[in-house]
Amino acid sequence: MNYAQGSGLMKCWEIKECCFEGTDPTESKCPPYALQISCWEYDWVSFYRAMPDCEEKMEWRDVMLSDCPNCPVYTLHEGHLSEILEGLESA
Repeated sequence: MNYAQGSGLMKCWEIKECCFEGTDPTESKCPPYALQISCWEYDWVSFYRAMPDCEEKMEWRDVMLSDCPNCPVYTLHEGHLSEILEGLESA
């Protein structure tokens, strides 16, 4: 298993080819990257619920529901991520 500083596990941006890797976390549009945690550690459902109702909110949700299951990170952390996606489906 590969280890990263902090939690001991590789971060999601290290597992997949991520456009945020190597960028300044304080300027990131990705909440987990900004916090330097992995996507499966982030409370996406609360983030989604706090977003204002708009077209972007629905597009964001649809992208997560369609793209996340195809990501290599999902394969490694399916238990956590499937719970997040179930929460988004019902939110």
